[in-house]
Amino acid sequence: MKTMTEYVTSRLLDEKYEVAIDFTMGNGNDTLTLSKIAKKVYSFDIQEAALINTRKLINDIDNVELILDSHENFDNYLQSFDMGVFNLGYLPQGNHQITTKVSTSLIAIDKAVRCLNKKGHLFIVVYIGHPEGEKESLKIDEYVSSLDHMIYNVALFKMMNKAKAPYVIEIEKR
Repeated sequence: MKTMTEYVTSRLLDEKYEVAIDFTMGNGNDTLTLSKIAKKVYSFDIQEAALINTRKLINDIDNVELILDSHENFDNYLQSFDMGVFNLGYLPQGNHQITTKVSTSLIAIDKAVRCLNKKGHLFIVVYIGHPEGEKESLKIDEYVSSLDHMIYNVALFKMMNKAKAPYVIEIEKR
């Protein structure tokens, strides 16, 4: 069985997109994948280390714009998109005290849902193995469960027999 990030990657590769967003750049793996399936990719992170790591990974790929800013501000750079990925939590091999926060993540997700183009997809990988991740999961689950089923399809992929395992929420705009 695939890990949560492998599952998302396999789903990403199903189609081609005009505009994609990596809302949480991290070390650039999702950015790199998105660069192969989208004409333009915007990638956000608040940590300079994430930009440095991602820049090394993607080299000179020209359809990617790396942005040192919070994901909640993505709408200052673009107004709509076709594919988006959130990998919440902290920067792998980084400072685990710097995490995504429920306050900004919920704002970003709400804006993303509203800016998502018809037939667009949004993936949210939620990590509940740390205190802030637990807080995020409760609020995010509540939010996505309230989305109008006539406009959005919302699905959940998770390991049923692993406590505190990350899980994936997929949102498709109908």
